[in-house]
Amino acid sequence: MSRVPAGESEIAYDDVAPIERFPWLTQRNLVFFVIGWLALFSIGSVFVSNPFASEPSASADIDYWHVMYLHGLLVGMVGLLALLTCGVLQLRSMHTRMWIVGGVLFMTVLTAVGGIFDRQIPGAEVAMWVQILGFFALDEICIVLLLGMFAEWRGRAPNARSLPFVAAFLGAGSMFAAAIMGHLAGWILEFGNFPGIIGSYAAAVGDKVDDFEANLVGSHSHEMVVAVMAVTVSIAVVQFGYASLQEWPRRIAQAGLALVAIGAVVMTVMYVVMAFTSWAPPTLFQSADGTNGIAGDDIVTGIFVMLGGLTTLAAVLLGGPRVRALASAPVRLATLWSWALLFATVVIAGYAIELNTSYYGAGDPKAPGAANDAVYTWLHQDLGLFLMPALVLTMLVVARFVVPRYQGVIGWATMAGTTITFLGGMIFVFVNPALHGPGYDVSAAGLLVVGLALLATIWYGARSGPTAFRALVADRPHAAGGQGR
Repeated sequence: MSRVPAGESEIAYDDVAPIERFPWLTQRNLVFFVIGWLALFSIGSVFVSNPFASEPSASADIDYWHVMYLHGLLVGMVGLLALLTCGVLQLRSMHTRMWIVGGVLFMTVLTAVGGIFDRQIPGAEVAMWVQILGFFALDEICIVLLLGMFAEWRGRAPNARSLPFVAAFLGAGSMFAAAIMGHLAGWILEFGNFPGIIGSYAAAVGDKVDDFEANLVGSHSHEMVVAVMAVTVSIAVVQFGYASLQEWPRRIAQAGLALVAIGAVVMTVMYVVMAFTSWAPPTLFQSADGTNGIAGDDIVTGIFVMLGGLTTLAAVLLGGPRVRALASAPVRLATLWSWALLFATVVIAGYAIELNTSYYGAGDPKAPGAANDAVYTWLHQDLGLFLMPALVLTMLVVARFVVPRYQGVIGWATMAGTTITFLGGMIFVFVNPALHGPGYDVSAAGLLVVGLALLATIWYGARSGPTAFRALVADRPHAAGGQGR
């Protein structure tokens, strides 16, 4: 495989086109294209499925079109993650980068365009197959990313022997496993019990075909979002100086990363078993009547990956040599703050609701807090599991590609927007679930500020052209070599 020489700067990785025929298709340019595409697609999603009103209850039937449209956003987010992983972990194989760059462009466009028209199943076969081609590109990206990372490890590259690299590799493997389960679920949705071995297998494990398909969908969706988090936090700590940590901050970061790596493995095994058998994880902290309690898989994903990630980011961003200048580094603050709000939204608020299932109902429309529970179904998914990790990735983009004089407005706007959105969400869920009440208004205002931060990222990223980018790289304390454990 052709490789960029080890002595080359990061410019050779991020600002040189891996496909010579298309010199404009650099990773830096594609990163901003994907962010812009997703921002535009997000605006369209408001007209397809207003997130504030799309969940009438936690047990409502899934709207197929809404889900497939949302895939246009989420798959693009995975593409952005793959591009950043190549750059941050310095995967030197140009073949790896070529296939990922081509795959991300192909995948992002096809999955989004297909999602606009993939409204029903069966009945929208052309749009469905357009999306499926995009999903196949996602498989290709995961496989190439894993092979590229394995090549770095086999070649004994210094950064490949680090704990963040291992955690990222395990997270990428979990993403691929989740994608395969999604393919099988889509096949059953379209073709049912064909071939008949599907029904035979479902019966052998004590399920019906519909139950088997539902298990696959649940495992696919839960695993994919958390696997993306595992890779995201692993490359974030490398970007922000894991290699420079000393003494107790380094040990805390190692402990957090170990939790992330273990969580990636355990949740993968757990969700695969849940998908292909009738087994369900035990409910922990269960009340005497069995109504309240926290699902076992939520414990694994919440404590190992999300809390482990928060611990690691806090150790790197608060325990490094630049901690005294943290207040003047809003991008670093926004990264940590976005992950902290992710944890508060999904884990703290989620556990509180699960421990009070008798009130919130878990989808029971007759429960006293059914309306609150319906709002939380939207909140924890769209904000906690999707938006906040996407903003962490966006902050990595800003740190890598936007010159410092433009970073402040993006970082502070992101923190302001996420804070307002989170506060509005908590009002929405725990105080007043009225559709057009104060929670709605505050959340909407916060999302508007977040949207402006994303537009600023695109604008200032464009203004930080190749010359400014080279100066940024030259001034960056890079941590690729000698990361050790």
